[in-house]
Amino acid sequence: MARAFIGGVTCAVTADRDLGESWAVSVIPAPPIRRGDPHLPPMVVKLVGDDREKVTRGALEILRQRGQIDRYEL
Repeated sequence: MARAFIGGVTCAVTADRDLGESWAVSVIPAPPIRRGDPHLPPMVVKLVGDDREKVTRGALEILRQRGQIDRYEL
């Protein structure tokens, strides 16, 4: 399962088929553990493709290039 990292926060990554060959790749941060920690909203990238792994990699690379995530693991 893919993971993304924002600062010290590990985020789950899901790739769900939308309509047709569209995919919605979501980066879902874990909820804050301590009071006062920032609550990060989920991020969603929609792409068209026929291979889940390639679409996931592409979406995570887009988020990394935008500076929205620090790194990712597949």
